[in-house]
Amino acid sequence: MLSENLRVHPLIFPVFKSIEEKSISVRRDTSVYAEISLKIFAELNLPDLNQAKLVCRAWKQLIQSNNLWKKCGSVGPRITALKENPLEVDQADILDPSADQWTPRQIAIFLWQDPTTVISDSLVAKVNAAAAYLKEEGFTLKGVASNGDCFFSAFLESYAYLSRKIPLLEEQADKISHLRQVLSGIVKHKDSKRAEEIGERGAWVSGIGEGDLLASALSIPIRLITVNEKQLICGIHDGLIFSEAGLTEEDRSQEWKTISPEQQPAEYIFIVDLGGHFVYAQPLKQTQFLFLDSKISGLLYSGALSKNILKKKLDNLENDELLSKEKVKEAEETYALALQIAVQKKDAIEESIYIERLGDVYLRKGASVTLCQAAGLYQYVLRLSSEDRQEIIKEKLFNVQHLLTKLCEGKLLSHEVMKEQFEDNRKTLKKLREEIEKKIQALPETPSSEKVRELYAEIAQQIKIFFEFLARQGIETLGPAPCEYAMIGFGSLAREEMTPYSDLEFGILIQDDTSSNKKYFKHLTALLHLKIINLGETILPALNITCLKAIDFFDGITPRGFAFDGAGVDGKGCKTPFGNGKTFELIQTPEKMAQYIGMDGEGQWWHEKEPHLPMELLNFTHLLGNHELTIEYGRKVQEKLNMPFQEGLNLRQVLGKHHLVQADMINFAPDMSNLEKHGMLFRVKNDFYRFPHLALDRLALLKEVPAADTFARIDQLNNQGILMNTAADKLKEWMSIALFMRLKTYSHYQAQQEMMNPLIKPFRFEDPNLIHKQFALDNSTLKKVKKFIKFLFLFIAR
Repeated sequence: MLSENLRVHPLIFPVFKSIEEKSISVRRDTSVYAEISLKIFAELNLPDLNQAKLVCRAWKQLIQSNNLWKKCGSVGPRITALKENPLEVDQADILDPSADQWTPRQIAIFLWQDPTTVISDSLVAKVNAAAAYLKEEGFTLKGVASNGDCFFSAFLESYAYLSRKIPLLEEQADKISHLRQVLSGIVKHKDSKRAEEIGERGAWVSGIGEGDLLASALSIPIRLITVNEKQLICGIHDGLIFSEAGLTEEDRSQEWKTISPEQQPAEYIFIVDLGGHFVYAQPLKQTQFLFLDSKISGLLYSGALSKNILKKKLDNLENDELLSKEKVKEAEETYALALQIAVQKKDAIEESIYIERLGDVYLRKGASVTLCQAAGLYQYVLRLSSEDRQEIIKEKLFNVQHLLTKLCEGKLLSHEVMKEQFEDNRKTLKKLREEIEKKIQALPETPSSEKVRELYAEIAQQIKIFFEFLARQGIETLGPAPCEYAMIGFGSLAREEMTPYSDLEFGILIQDDTSSNKKYFKHLTALLHLKIINLGETILPALNITCLKAIDFFDGITPRGFAFDGAGVDGKGCKTPFGNGKTFELIQTPEKMAQYIGMDGEGQWWHEKEPHLPMELLNFTHLLGNHELTIEYGRKVQEKLNMPFQEGLNLRQVLGKHHLVQADMINFAPDMSNLEKHGMLFRVKNDFYRFPHLALDRLALLKEVPAADTFARIDQLNNQGILMNTAADKLKEWMSIALFMRLKTYSHYQAQQEMMNPLIKPFRFEDPNLIHKQFALDNSTLKKVKKFIKFLFLFIAR
């Protein structure tokens, strides 16, 4: 399905829908009172404004949705949280209004990216005036998160559509921080205090006089639209800021329509200032057409003529069973367009057909990556197919394995062997989970920390056995390894906190760094990836399929379970031997693998290039192969951690006490005072598990605790006198609560699904659908959860 088609609502139970709708309708008619309130709030100082935010939800929304929020810090968007709780709302309010009048709710969702934002009549007038003007110019409005970084976010979103790239900007892992530093460097010559403010994350900047200075600094023109409103009558100012340096203030910009078409730049950053919030403008042809450089880019989805053209192209492709290389690209784009329409129509049959056709296209491409992507597409279809059709899809999956084995220069397997392995691998994983489920059910609702520890240790051992079972199949296909090697697991597997539904994070240590050795282990990783995809639990976004990303396809069919660590989101995932395909790969000698914790060959620290990578590689466990290589890697890691970073600090101290600490506290704190989170469901991983495990990671790193698993770390910290006996016991109890709830939640959904509902059992909701869809907490667990959150809250406050 398409993510934009999700029906979203911020409340848990449908019974509250009418109340929320009445509230919205009332707010739309009270813009006068909102304006009066804003004038009063504007006179308050920062402490008083923060207190005002806590009085009621409406006041908080007013403060955060207007210029005043820049004094109080940013508000994170809640689109993701809403998508995880899809309930009924007016469909017209959810569809992207590219061609129609924007409603207040659409503005909040799509332009502010915060559905709780109160949108005044004045803002509605501004948005629709800007939208009408942009439509005449061939553009449409696109939004970014409503926080202090909105100007820079809009800049980067617009920049993403340009063919030209800024090399220095491309190299930055944190592009917003880089833009802030560039702008701060310009401003400091005139106002050093303001320059310091601009350098801070979340600090608001103005478009004229500040943000527009990036044009000359980065040698890229900026087109900036501002909307002026008086009594709901809006005026548009459309100007171009030139990219040349050294121009006088008068010559730096010019009204767009006074520039002749021949002199107008072909590419530029396009930002729209709606008064306190910046968005960007995107060419209409990029929203109406899927691919600009395509032969079919003239297809309009909604027009009758375009549907006829699309049908003709589909018919032609059906008659061309053996696609030529020239037609592969056209086929991919055509089927993606057809898929988008099928999803919009909610036609599951057509959706299945075009996903399968895309699988055929990716099979035809014939590369290692595209063959695995084809397998993922076929697995999606497998879940939508009848029994007869499933056999046909399985044959296509066996063909993928045959082609990949051939590409990897391995021993070709018979059809019978491939079929047997396909079924046996699934049965083995299913049996593993059934055994674990029996042990979960045999435990009380709140088991002791020792029982939880034993259960997770057994899960880790069973996952290692299953991993080796799959890896040996690949080795048998390729033949013996050309050198000594060791496979090591990272993440939750290393900490013995992995569930039977968790992602797999691992790397490969090799004794000799040669191209032939790396080639062998890349082939082995590809075969192993295919086997894990064929378990049927790899969601399509994790496979980074370009055409699906282009149409914003949302995989709501595949249960997210045992799979390779995903590669679909920039800056996240990719802890597999393939790496991220750009800056790192995890098939290395122990010394080179440990280098990712320290400094690269050009003298840059890896934690500055890839912020999460070094922290992920610190915890590891041996999976199979030569254990001596794993031990050597551990020694090299310790050497890197003891490297001097700057005067008085080594790398261990930087990673343990400073790197990402504030970001983790913001992202994973309970945030009990945040009124927006009241009434939301618990997310077992982020709300309970993430922060304590990250805190323990850092403490163990600082105190040089060698153990990787959580409970052993607590014991060793206790033995060192870092934790007193009572504190160690309490910490074990808290961690066992978090870990056991996580395990029970995943087990309930039989997938990586995070939501827990604390209201179902205490309030005796009898709806079987609700009970099935949402994991319920019993009273005794709720009492421990309350203690757990209180403990976290006090810990963070200190």
